[in-house]
Amino acid sequence: MKTAIKPKEGETVQDQFDSWYSGMEFSENADVRSRRWASIQSIAKNPTDTRLEVLTRLAFRTKLQPLAAEAGQVRTQLAEGGPALQDEEAALIAAMALALILDERDTTAAKAAALVTGASCAGLRGLQQPMDLVGMAVNAQAHLSETARRRPSLEQQKLVNPQLDVTANLDALADGNITTVRAALEALSGATTKILSAMASRQRSFETAVQGYVRVQDEELDILWWLQGGQCVRFGLPFAEVQPEFRPIVFAVELAALTRALPGPTAFSSLLVRAGVDNTVRLTIPAAVQGLPQEWLARVLPEDHTGKVSTTTTPILEAVRRRQEADGADTWAAVWSTVTGIDQTTPLPALQLCEALYRELLQVTLG
Repeated sequence: MKTAIKPKEGETVQDQFDSWYSGMEFSENADVRSRRWASIQSIAKNPTDTRLEVLTRLAFRTKLQPLAAEAGQVRTQLAEGGPALQDEEAALIAAMALALILDERDTTAAKAAALVTGASCAGLRGLQQPMDLVGMAVNAQAHLSETARRRPSLEQQKLVNPQLDVTANLDALADGNITTVRAALEALSGATTKILSAMASRQRSFETAVQGYVRVQDEELDILWWLQGGQCVRFGLPFAEVQPEFRPIVFAVELAALTRALPGPTAFSSLLVRAGVDNTVRLTIPAAVQGLPQEWLARVLPEDHTGKVSTTTTPILEAVRRRQEADGADTWAAVWSTVTGIDQTTPLPALQLCEALYRELLQVTLG
């Protein structure tokens, strides 16, 4: 497998398509390539949440159950008009589709970025692709975190005046001919409707922008009060009294509960450090989850969110779910490692573990 090809400055996903495709030594047929690119554009347009999950599983080459039927539809669409996709080509095409989605830097990109970073699991799950898809997801999250928190423009926009010959229409009304009068009234009605529609659309856009800004301002205020107060509300303990090995999970849950918009605040890592999570403690995911008191598990993963847990994109929450099913026994870890493909013995610095779980929690609550 070749190393990731770094894009040149200013290159788009389409510009890089040929180099990515050539690097994997697939078809050199220009028509096949053209059809593959068309399929990528098609599948990246307005994808559902399920489709984003399938694309992520294909790109990371993880288990497709229980989404095998949807995965089959995705593969069929990706191969539309060309030869059937082999597994490696399907993985590459899916990764390219995700790259194209991430490049849009919109709400769908925020969801895709959450899935990709969740699947990476702080680097514990490798991604063998010719592009740095995880890096693209992280960059998209940083961009969206910053732009989502900008104050919306308060400048008034000028309405476009309709192109209407008022004098001619008034003359038509004065003429009294039923045909010309009808045409004049229809023209005036159409112009009025166009103006009102433009005003309503502009008002809706402004209200949406203001509501989003107010939401993130409330989020930031709540987080600052949480940090200043130094108290874990869900767990009923001051920050300082939470054991260091519990902090990655506890503080991720607390901060995620206060976050109201994907992909979260730009400085969330600094907030976690201020709360008391650092890299002096290293924990495996099974050890961190198994060490948590049994009665705290429901506060990490409430029952109404278990249906959104994925073995690929939320592996830490999958560990919590499996421990809940095992009623606290430690027999779940080996099975968890098998179904997720993540080594249960590899430790993570506490801050990285906390950041990864925070992203997963936002995905199941806000994605």
